[in-house]
Amino acid sequence: MTADEMIDGYVAEVVLLLPQRQRADVARELRDAIAEEVSDAAETRSARDEAVTAVLGGFGRPADVAARYRAPIVVIDPSDSRRLFTLALGGAALILIGAVLGELIDHVPPQRDLDAAVDQATPWLFGWLGVLAAWFAITAWWRRRRPATAWKPRPMPTDRISRPGRVAALVSYIAGTVALVDPPAMLHLFSGGNAAPAAYDALAYDSDFLAVRGPIVLGLLVLTLALQAVVIVQGRLLPWNHTTDLTLGLILCAVLTWVVSEPVFVTGPADRTAKEIVALLILISLVDLAFSLRRHRVRQALSSR
Repeated sequence: MTADEMIDGYVAEVVLLLPQRQRADVARELRDAIAEEVSDAAETRSARDEAVTAVLGGFGRPADVAARYRAPIVVIDPSDSRRLFTLALGGAALILIGAVLGELIDHVPPQRDLDAAVDQATPWLFGWLGVLAAWFAITAWWRRRRPATAWKPRPMPTDRISRPGRVAALVSYIAGTVALVDPPAMLHLFSGGNAAPAAYDALAYDSDFLAVRGPIVLGLLVLTLALQAVVIVQGRLLPWNHTTDLTLGLILCAVLTWVVSEPVFVTGPADRTAKEIVALLILISLVDLAFSLRRHRVRQALSSR
């Protein structure tokens, strides 16, 4: 193959990867660039064929050269890739944890069948990934249509807290904890003693739960309330608060997972409903812990300036 044939073949492979309207201009430009390189290289080489081979090898694959002449087809912006990966991984973890909790709720005593949980979670995993991909693709398309959209400043997280808000939350948490200690008594209070006897029986705790798991959960809840009261007194979150909240939150989620693996109430419907609520609280707590950790890292980055 002669030098001219190699150049023609190379240019043809490049332009065939481009839209019709660009081919003539790109072919002309590419031929001129190759000819200039060959003329420079030919001065130091004995044969023009060898010079052309070296120059074309330096240009790279025709597909790579064609990519320089056309705008790439981007479904998801590269700037969103890290966020997409984080959300995909975090969502997949939550879905799998939710499936495991569902297995624990559906089987008492639990079978602890991880394969069944994975099978149950698989459609939700693919659905979550599909929703994410569609959302980020639509977002990228919208940005390209509205490139002038300005960045809007947002308030940065601080260690300061809202004492009134924290006090209101603490009061509600205390009321909820008191209600959990004796559900039949709370039912009697709110119903004025007019509830059916079966309703009181349905809210009776299982004896095994009262013996071990119940006191442990109650102790963790009381400790959490005490730590929140300390934060209210401080008026701000100190470094040790973040570490303690994260550790205690993970321990509480683990203990609540243990709770849903065994009977909580003596009657089936009340027991299942309670476990579903606890499972939802576990998932919400894990999401909250993840966001709290991120806000803490942002605050650390700002304070290190």
